[in-house]
Amino acid sequence: MVSSNRSTAMSDSSPYYAIVTGASQGLGRALATELARRGHNLLLVALPGTGLPELSESLGVNHNVSVLFLETDLMSREAPGVILEYIRANAIETDILVNNVGIGHGGEIGDYSDEAIEESVFLNMRCTTLMTNIFAEELGKRERAYILNIGSFGGFMPVPYKSIYSATKSYIYNFSLAVREELRDRGTSVSVAMPGGIITNHRVRKRLNEVGPVARSFTIEPDRAAEDIIDSMFRFRKVIIPGWRMRMAYSIGCLLPFRLLLAMTGRMFRGVS
Repeated sequence: MVSSNRSTAMSDSSPYYAIVTGASQGLGRALATELARRGHNLLLVALPGTGLPELSESLGVNHNVSVLFLETDLMSREAPGVILEYIRANAIETDILVNNVGIGHGGEIGDYSDEAIEESVFLNMRCTTLMTNIFAEELGKRERAYILNIGSFGGFMPVPYKSIYSATKSYIYNFSLAVREELRDRGTSVSVAMPGGIITNHRVRKRLNEVGPVARSFTIEPDRAAEDIIDSMFRFRKVIIPGWRMRMAYSIGCLLPFRLLLAMTGRMFRGVS
């Protein structure tokens, strides 16, 4: 199912649009809000029934920008092509692509359902890859364009009991850095955000309560993370770790023995779904 519409407010400042996937909640919603706050027009993409029309209307009115929305299931192989067809049919010029959509299943290997594995691989890896591949040419038409891929702090290393999730985010990390080099001379800057725990909804808050006070101390609210990420994207940063605590944790982690890190993360996430 695909449906689309346009908010009532229109922007006089910029003819270009930022595409944000997974924009209806959590970090995606915060990233869309931050871009709107900076006066950027938006094309928001998310599942039907997730409040996208209301969010689009609110952002358009509150920030005086043009906000379009497209309701579609990004698990579908055809979805990226549908989005490209939509922007071409409506003469929408894009200069930012935010590949935010993803999912964070956890558990012990052998206990995952087929559906959980498919969602993790398709949303976290395939969708970002297809969107980047399809929109690289379109973004290259701009004098300056940006691709922002959302990874995870867990993508820096293997994480026991989040094995599939951390592996998919490691893919996003390496994929983004490789594509950044490929597009270096085409005017398109590629950044990868590697956030730690972001308190996006009640489920995440419950999960953070399970992992203990140390892990909770390294979490960050989505609006603060979004401000840091978007600011760094516009500064052409290659790898973005929002929040000074997580940047400190990364620096410390680089000094610790690898086996110790594996043991620590395994204890932290064991039994957390």
